[in-house]
Amino acid sequence: MLPKIELERPEAAPASVLSRSEAASVLGISVNTLAKLLDSGFLPGLEVTRVTALLQAPQVRVMEGVLPVLRTGIPAVPSREGDTREVIGAGARMDDTSFLEASRQWWRCDPDAIVSAGVLPVAVGGWVVGVLTVHGVEKTWRLARGEVRHSFVAKVVGRVGTLGDKRSHRLMAEDETVAELTFKLLGSRVRAVSGGPIAYLTPTSH
Repeated sequence: MLPKIELERPEAAPASVLSRSEAASVLGISVNTLAKLLDSGFLPGLEVTRVTALLQAPQVRVMEGVLPVLRTGIPAVPSREGDTREVIGAGARMDDTSFLEASRQWWRCDPDAIVSAGVLPVAVGGWVVGVLTVHGVEKTWRLARGEVRHSFVAKVVGRVGTLGDKRSHRLMAEDETVAELTFKLLGSRVRAVSGGPIAYLTPTSH
């Protein structure tokens, strides 16, 4: 008697590279937000390992005080007349000086809250890609219709080269306490619902 057999098809191997819509769905963000991460260079590709690393990034939770967070986009030329920056936004290939000048000015914000916090994390797409220390208000720009913007005396104390890769993180803080906080912030995820480029995270905002 001949043996009986049946054929089983092997399960399809998981794709090693996700589509933009798949990656956005995994991360819980819009395709446009994902495009910011890609175009800024902080997410070099959509390999499963890279996307998983972003998904597993720790989320910032404020336990005490207020943490301002600058939410910015990809590098671009400022469109507002009178803006002294050569570029706005944040990119993985920006040098530290350009990153600082783009991030420390000109913001509609609560300047006292930012100076009081002493630090200003910079996030693209919801992930922290750099940290500034803030030492005071440098200038106040008063525009038409009562609009007021501020620039700050600040210094870059941490940068991310590639999100999800701690080997790409650079710490430049000399103060041990600032260095510890910066180390925690770099590459972490911030979820903020308030509008405007600067969000203010508090113990009750989670």
